Amino acid sequence: QWLAAVDKALRGADFERALVGRTLDGVRIEPLYTADDVAVEQDEAGFPAFAPLDRGQTASPRPDGAWDIRARVAHPDPSRANALALADLKGGATSLDVVVDAAGTGGGVSCRSADDLGRALDGVLLDVAAVSLRAGAHGSVAAEWLTSLWADRGLDPADVSGCLGIDPLGALAADGVLPQGLGPALAEGVRHARSCSEAAPRVRALRASGTTAFDAGASEGQEIGFVLAAATAYLRALVDGGLDASSAARQIALEVAADVDLFFTIAKIRAVRHCWATVLQASGVTVDGPTSGLVRVDAVAGGRWLTVVDPWVNLLRATAATSGAVFGGADAIVVVPFDAAAGLGGDLGRRLARNTQLLLQDESGIGRVADPAGGSYYVEVLTDELAAVGWAAFQRYEAAGGLAAALGSGLVADEVAAVAAERASRIATRRHPLTGVSEFPQIGERRPEPVDAPPADPRPAVALADSGGQATTAVALVPHRLSEPFEALRAAAEASAPTIFLANVGTGPSYVPRATFAGNLFAAGGVRAVGDGGYPDPAAAAAAFAASGAPVAVICGTDSAYADEGAAYARALRAAGARYVYLAGRPGDREPELRAAGVDEFVSLGADVLAVLTRLHDLLGVRS
Repeated sequence: QWLAAVDKALRGADFERALVGRTLDGVRIEPLYTADDVAVEQDEAGFPAFAPLDRGQTASPRPDGAWDIRARVAHPDPSRANALALADLKGGATSLDVVVDAAGTGGGVSCRSADDLGRALDGVLLDVAAVSLRAGAHGSVAAEWLTSLWADRGLDPADVSGCLGIDPLGALAADGVLPQGLGPALAEGVRHARSCSEAAPRVRALRASGTTAFDAGASEGQEIGFVLAAATAYLRALVDGGLDASSAARQIALEVAADVDLFFTIAKIRAVRHCWATVLQASGVTVDGPTSGLVRVDAVAGGRWLTVVDPWVNLLRATAATSGAVFGGADAIVVVPFDAAAGLGGDLGRRLARNTQLLLQDESGIGRVADPAGGSYYVEVLTDELAAVGWAAFQRYEAAGGLAAALGSGLVADEVAAVAAERASRIATRRHPLTGVSEFPQIGERRPEPVDAPPADPRPAVALADSGGQATTAVALVPHRLSEPFEALRAAAEASAPTIFLANVGTGPSYVPRATFAGNLFAAGGVRAVGDGGYPDPAAAAAAFAASGAPVAVICGTDSAYADEGAAYARALRAAGARYVYLAGRPGDREPELRAAGVDEFVSLGADVLAVLTRLHDLLGVRS
């Protein structure tokens, strides 16, 4: 009955083209899901706390509906980082995500010794607030500093919690090189894991993070495959190092990016937990049990979807991403400040990053239900589909010799680049719109005041243990924010403030839809639309154009208006001095006539907006 009603509403339009979508992994997204889509003899999603862990690790909801609200600490100055960390904890954060810069490359707290890390964590009650580290190739060095800090403060290792964050494969993917070599780096990870397993049961030594792949443009399936391949490599190393498989699994934290699509974030977290449980079961580990605590999945809301222009929309993106992470069952969530794409996040950005989670937790109560998306036909199907494409990516990386080999050969980079290019095409044509950037841009918007970064630390980087020159190399996964191409055009246009004249055909409201479309399209490149409404005839439009001072014009009206007067408007604008004339809409069989009259280019839905704007910048001499 529903399909019959849809067919009637479509009026002959193709159902597949109109209502069925496909993800960058090729996953088919239907307009409607029913029980028939998940009809099996038994519920494959199982129960919360039991295999395959789709529905989470615990049989009951989160205590008080709370999750670990983790604040990122990355200010280069350890003293300033300390003040920010204390403010975050006082303001409601429950743990810290400390980015350690021991390599002198920037992008984290500049540390060259345990004392520097101690300054950053001065006054932090380390037996109350968990600390998670991320230090790239220096992961083991930073882990050593934190464990010595625990000892110096007289803390019982059994009382501390967090993650040492050792992730050599993630560092290799991000930097393209692991100076000490993968073997020694894994050996150091094993050493720390054995120590944590014996004395610090609430600390995990290793992290298998997919955020590097995500920020480089990976699809959901590629990110899941990356996480699984890294975690499996660590599992093998830990078992080879003497830990049993269950103890080894408890030393690995999984991490994924929380994206702005609520349902994809929910399904991705459920799928990665499902796939990892499958790996563990194949390794002889029993995953069932309401208090097992075996699998941990953390989430980071930020990265490639942060924008510099109209950064306030990032608050909405972070809310959707955080909600998806909570509904998916993430254990800890980092929300990157909304203004961090432009540099160091300010105090307002950090406060709102905390409060986004606090409002969702304490006022909306979204953590009070166990697996709230469970049973949704859409979410269950999407979870299965993402698990399948993620598992397929995992198998490709394993078949290539493991993640390190797949990174070294360029397999991972090539696959991710192909997906990133397709996504970039969708963004350029606005099939994947970016609110405030490619859609509904605001020229002259008010942005937060930038935060000045301190001078670079002149001290030399911390030397890594000599591996005899056996550095491990790979093709790096280079991060790109989705909005960068449009932001480059906006930045280039700020100095010259270019304008385009809206030559609206007629005085009635009929021109408004295409005038609005054109104004938004050109504003995405920093080109402001000018004009005084509609014009009754070509002469009036030409006179207004000449008075506006704009160098180019766009004719906006209905198809019937174009048939009657489109060519006349184009000739009048040309005669008035227009260097270039656009027409908003598709010309159809009138294209030869309109081009002969002076129309240079047609802009319509589906056009490559980025290419249109780049050509306009070149025409106007706008330079970055």
